[in-house]
Amino acid sequence: MQKEDSEKTIYLDVSELEAPEPLIRAIRALEAMQRDEVLIFKHRMNPRHLFNEIAARGYTYEIIKDEPNEFIMKVSRDVPRT
Repeated sequence: MQKEDSEKTIYLDVSELEAPEPLIRAIRALEAMQRDEVLIFKHRMNPRHLFNEIAARGYTYEIIKDEPNEFIMKVSRDVPRT
């Protein structure tokens, strides 16, 4: 997992890992995320079991790329403006 403080973006590439490690690492990244951070998640397949975990934590996701052997999505939480 790579973190860039200036952009508050976390990059997590689990495309080389075998199950269940991608899901485990993604859940750990979600649990560690701050409200103003964004997670860019890359895997070699659609992580269908991860979507419920994202929703349960109050985050939303945007699928950037969903092709054979490459899946990328952005996970974030809408922060209310004051």
